[in-house]
Amino acid sequence: MSFLDYIRLQYRKWQLKKKRQTVVIRGSCQMCGQCCRGICISVGGKWLKRERAFVKAATEDTSLLRFKIFGKTEEGYLKFSCTSLNENGTCSDYENRPQLCRSFPAPSIFMQFGELPKGCGFRMSTEIDFEQVLKEAMDNKEEISAGHIPD
Repeated sequence: MSFLDYIRLQYRKWQLKKKRQTVVIRGSCQMCGQCCRGICISVGGKWLKRERAFVKAATEDTSLLRFKIFGKTEEGYLKFSCTSLNENGTCSDYENRPQLCRSFPAPSIFMQFGELPKGCGFRMSTEIDFEQVLKEAMDNKEEISAGHIPD
């Protein structure tokens, strides 16, 4: 992750915290397989840009060997496709899929201004974090007992 990307990520987190919001993921998998095509991979907090870095990462985490490089994004990040994808868009090795696949879609996609693939049954949005609002209200018991609910 470049320094500028890091600053953008921190700013996005600060915005959400200020608005008392959290990233919410809704929907369900449509088994289209789009999440398995054209994906970027982050290792150790850095998006892979060079084949050499991918080879090194794959020697340390052999679950990455299922991914093959097929191009680059406009920003220069490597794009991968999974070799375990069936013709019908499902995974042929679902029980042994890597953590990257198990955690899709993760809120980090939203935080880094990413988008979900077209046709994906999931959607991301931000909503007021009710637990945070409730915690703040409980911390302000004096105001609540006086009939004032904090903004």
